[in-house]
Amino acid sequence: MSHESRIVTSKQTGVHKDLESGIKKHLANPFRKPYRPFSADIFHQANEIINNLNLPIILDSGCGTGESSHILSQQNTDALIVGIDKSEKRLDGYLKNENFYDKDNLILIRADVIDIWRMIKQSSWNIKKHYLLYPNPWPKKDQLKRRWHGHPIFPEMLSLCDHIELRTNWLIYAEEFKSALELVTAKSVLLETIEVDQFISPFEKKYFESGHELFRVTTS
Repeated sequence: MSHESRIVTSKQTGVHKDLESGIKKHLANPFRKPYRPFSADIFHQANEIINNLNLPIILDSGCGTGESSHILSQQNTDALIVGIDKSEKRLDGYLKNENFYDKDNLILIRADVIDIWRMIKQSSWNIKKHYLLYPNPWPKKDQLKRRWHGHPIFPEMLSLCDHIELRTNWLIYAEEFKSALELVTAKSVLLETIEVDQFISPFEKKYFESGHELFRVTTS
């Protein structure tokens, strides 16, 4: 991941005009797609360990290679870090053709976060913080529903934890996420540029070294 990364470009010039109407539609019509049996099996494996440990959880959704989750586990030794990503190729450095990794205070799961989030909601996981680190921006104007704040799962995701942190290298994504959070929670949300002193993920390092401006959206 050492090659230079291109800055996100889009014909969209501001917060999407359909964002608010889409969120209101999703609030009125909860996401009910059936779970994949594979995801349910992985979740139950993690759930058993988590219930036995009884530790506060930091969730790293879309953790990519798992390096961000590993960094978080070193920075938060009093918590259990749970990283989730559906990419077999990215997570193979830790999982080695398996679907589950468990060592010290780090759990990595190969599964679809959309399934896992809904199962977490029905469980007793004590999530103290939820990270969404550099998700795919889906920058085309017709790709709003692929962004987390435009997806039908967004209200379900917000119910998992009060403390959410998104990081992105596309300002419009950050602005939309902030607007979506404020619309659903009716609380103030902070959007700021990141002054990097310690990289939290390989993507963050790559984007910083490519000269990108980095943004963070956080709930209080």
